[in-house]
Amino acid sequence: MDLAAYQEHATGYYLIQSMPDNVAEDWDRYICTDGQDCKEVKANYLPTPTEAVFSCRIHGGRTNVELWKTGAGVRE
Repeated sequence: MDLAAYQEHATGYYLIQSMPDNVAEDWDRYICTDGQDCKEVKANYLPTPTEAVFSCRIHGGRTNVELWKTGAGVRE
């Protein structure tokens, strides 16, 4: 799986499963995915070779999901 697919998976988890319905601003999370499952982690989490961690944030009404770090086996 490539990085874009990982990011899409993490974004869906962040927006649908992680976030409460009443959040409109300043919801920061680190989401780790292996392409199938997602979980919230801390910023210092070290991904396994098949995982990628994304920094997810809502600020100013905009959702921003950026790559934070990857395991050695994730390709761009």
